[in-house]
Amino acid sequence: MSGAKAEDRARVKALVVDRLDQAGMARKRGVSAAVHEATMGRICERLAYMSDDNLMTLAETLIDSVPDGVWPSELVIREFAWALQQPPAADRRIVTSWLASIEGPKAEAGGHLVELYRWLLKHPRPPLAMDLREIRDQAQDNARRCELIRDRIDRETANPEDRGWLEQYLRDQDAARALVDAGRGQKGDEGTAA
Repeated sequence: MSGAKAEDRARVKALVVDRLDQAGMARKRGVSAAVHEATMGRICERLAYMSDDNLMTLAETLIDSVPDGVWPSELVIREFAWALQQPPAADRRIVTSWLASIEGPKAEAGGHLVELYRWLLKHPRPPLAMDLREIRDQAQDNARRCELIRDRIDRETANPEDRGWLEQYLRDQDAARALVDAGRGQKGDEGTAA
């Protein structure tokens, strides 16, 4: 995860942590103040990508969903947060590390980079062999669709749905390639430092 800015962490603290404290949320029994503070720090770091509206909604949802008045676990808070607003790809370690590894360039060379990128965004784990088959099949379907839409654009018969699909595909392609290129840059830096 890229380090969140201090002002973004402060927003999470003010809109979620402080709000729950003000509502009377208590530390779980047996959890020391130091452990609780460390957890709150991680939450502020992990949720710094969220909008103010979603942070306020998260706080109210947690208050309404925790009948015993005890702070929910970090996992529960993150699940509620993700349901409101997914973190950006650059903040998801599985996506950045997988595409920056040897797997990113392999997927790019194999023509299934966008599909791997999208799969990793949807599934927070490395793909298995059967997942890779599905990813490659989807890449073939998408390549055909890209070709068809480009042909329609050339003939001026593409509809807004076609254009929107292709634009999103190209945005995802750019985002995935940027992560692969960042991985290549890190490997290059390590190579020159050795």
